[in-house]
Amino acid sequence: MMVSELVRQIAEMVLAGAGVDAIEDAIIDPAPLDEEQKSVLWLYAQALQERRSDGMLVEREPALNES
Repeated sequence: MMVSELVRQIAEMVLAGAGVDAIEDAIIDPAPLDEEQKSVLWLYAQALQERRSDGMLVEREPALNES
């Protein structure tokens, strides 16, 4: 799975009101990525959630090394 698809899925879940724990369980944990990449996705989800709560949601793709 491409990282851009994971980022899109995370953004959709955040916009739907999902919490970081739900996103981690549904998207991040099952992703075929190393722990560092998963950490970046988790931070991305957290940042999106904070921006959403502040009314400033901006969808951007985190920098991950795709192998």
